[in-house]
Amino acid sequence: MLTKNKLREIFDQYGFAPLKKLGANYLVDGNIRDKIIAAADISKDDIVLEIGPGLGAVTIDLAGTGAEVIAVEKDKKACVILGDLAGGDLPNLKIIHKDILEFDLAALAGAKKIKVIGNLPYYITTPVIEYILRNRSRISTAVIMMQKEVASRILAKSGTDDYGSLSCFVQYYAKPEYIYTVKRTCFYPAPEVDSGIVRLDITDKPSVDAGDEELFFKIVRGAFNQRRKSIINSLSRKEVLDMPKDKLVSILERAKIDPAARPETLSLADFAKISHQLSR
Repeated sequence: MLTKNKLREIFDQYGFAPLKKLGANYLVDGNIRDKIIAAADISKDDIVLEIGPGLGAVTIDLAGTGAEVIAVEKDKKACVILGDLAGGDLPNLKIIHKDILEFDLAALAGAKKIKVIGNLPYYITTPVIEYILRNRSRISTAVIMMQKEVASRILAKSGTDDYGSLSCFVQYYAKPEYIYTVKRTCFYPAPEVDSGIVRLDITDKPSVDAGDEELFFKIVRGAFNQRRKSIINSLSRKEVLDMPKDKLVSILERAKIDPAARPETLSLADFAKISHQLSR
């Protein structure tokens, strides 16, 4: 495990500076590394996609399990350093210099589903989660570290302040589980906030029957874009459903939804009921 002092030596040796624009904060706590690998339940038979391996805080031990590891890193110089640190002793490790959002997962996954591990900087967390869920047919599990605030939003239940469209999107396709809180002191350079490790188990089918998924998510997004308004006011807007309120009231009542309810009080099943009623 690279320590702060060892990282400083590497920075000096390679003339390397962590790229702030990429949210480069390197893990220096072996306990956290072990928790991530354990949470993903890695075996030698697995294929693992690691997003943003950095300088290999998790990568080296991950490859040590015998699993086939594909590490995709956007920072070109970090790829070079990681290759040097890994040496030639890990034939099951492949390091790829690429933006994960441009990486073709179809070229990696065959019939067997893969596992994903990643330490995600704030600016790319939501796009990467969308990438994972968009490729859900090829992924069984994802263990990702992110800002604790975002982790709270992913796991939030209806009726809470953190509950929103991201909660609905993730919980529609996966079962999220909070694994561990990671203090900012576990990284170098230290970020400004603590992180959280979340495991996503991709489900074989969505958690609710939404009918028309495009309409379902349009309703969810439209509702939470105006979360302080009642559901009738949020959804009747021109940019959402563009529907007279009296007509929408009738639809909501058939779905057994109080038109005066706030969006954060509605469960996934409630949004699905609205979607079904609108599709009739």
